[in-house]
Amino acid sequence: MNVTACAKLTLSLRVTGVRDDGFHLLDAEMVSIDLADTLTFAPGSGISVHDEVGGGLGVQGVPSGSANLVAQALELVGRSAAVRIVKRIPAGAGLGGGSADAAAVLRWAGTTDLNLAAQLGADVPFCVRGGRARVTGVGEKVEHLPFEDRRFVLLLPPL
Repeated sequence: MNVTACAKLTLSLRVTGVRDDGFHLLDAEMVSIDLADTLTFAPGSGISVHDEVGGGLGVQGVPSGSANLVAQALELVGRSAAVRIVKRIPAGAGLGGGSADAAAVLRWAGTTDLNLAAQLGADVPFCVRGGRARVTGVGEKVEHLPFEDRRFVLLLPPL
């Protein structure tokens, strides 16, 4: 089974406070874009990552083993699978690639609980829902906003 993991852009971000546990409270506008990784799930276990960005940009810095958000998402929902990730979202570019991949695991597992998703990171709940939204709290509050037809140009150093 294939699942698409769309990148996200954070169009605005305000830190509105800090909780007692040290997590920052956010107020952000996020949008999904059509740049996406593809995750293929099969019986078994293990994660393989394949670079379609080129030059190592898709996989450089992607953690392996239990440090990978896909592995953490599988553990969180109590599932196992052999997962093949085709990376098109450049790693470390601030586009939520790891969060999108983790959210794809949650969707594959039939989980839409945003509080659960927030345990994996502040961007994961938005990536579970996608679209355009106002994101508050530590990322777990996702308020749908109407679609706006927009175009973005992404430039990644080195240019």
